[in-house]
Amino acid sequence: MLVFSRLTLADAPVLRPLLTHSYSRICEYLFGSVLLWRDMWPTEYAIYDDMVFLRFEVSAGQVAYLLPVGGDLEQALDILDAYQNGAKLFSCVPWAEAELLKQRYGNGIVNPLESGGDYLYDAVSMATLGGRKLHGQRNHKNYFERNWVFHTESITEANAPDIISFAEGIAVTNTSDLFQEGSRKIIEVLNNLDVYQFSSMVLYADGNVVGFTFGSLLGDTLYVPIEQADKNYRGAYPKLASAFVSEHLDAGAVLVNREDDLGDEGLRMSKLAWHPCEIIEKFSVEVV
Repeated sequence: MLVFSRLTLADAPVLRPLLTHSYSRICEYLFGSVLLWRDMWPTEYAIYDDMVFLRFEVSAGQVAYLLPVGGDLEQALDILDAYQNGAKLFSCVPWAEAELLKQRYGNGIVNPLESGGDYLYDAVSMATLGGRKLHGQRNHKNYFERNWVFHTESITEANAPDIISFAEGIAVTNTSDLFQEGSRKIIEVLNNLDVYQFSSMVLYADGNVVGFTFGSLLGDTLYVPIEQADKNYRGAYPKLASAFVSEHLDAGAVLVNREDDLGDEGLRMSKLAWHPCEIIEKFSVEVV
């Protein structure tokens, strides 16, 4: 029988070695993403024979399950059905698995998620900013390199205070609940680098922090859940993004997942400007 517990930071050492698989490269199954958004969407987990079961609150009184991670999917679904037979909601499901759920239960209602799909990019293209499609990003990056004395570093306990000050400054410019929760979690990451174990980079210009990013390489995909830069420094974003991806090419990065656009038009336009090679659709499946 499954026993679900509220996910906390203290559970990270238990979950990290088990969350080593993502369905169709969807970001919600990544260890860092699960931990980052555990409070915005209250998250619970259960472990059974090294299989991880995750569920989160999508609205008051409404809980949704992610697909089980680890082991055989059909076997894991048998275990979940033994725990909760009948009606249930799955979320963040790629198309192939949505079809599997629909066939398994015979009455699944499949709908695309309002947050949109994950934006997937070619890693070499992002690292080099080569080609005609990315000439605009390349021009901004070149402007940055011409106009400031810059360098990058990995984020450590030594420079984390600088980045915290920078992140807190950005947080005052956007008062949305989602952005504020993201800002709180960025501070949490910076205060718990050993827990999250993200790959990281901070960008300095003339001695000032002008951007930072965190990510995780899983298989051939670099997932980037956090990326912020100072828009007053033209070209800081493309400089940071290209430098960060470049560091992961030798480690096997072929694709980059920069997550979904949350249904925000401005964010959508920004992500499209980088010319994704694919947008991975995500669905909910309601078993009735």
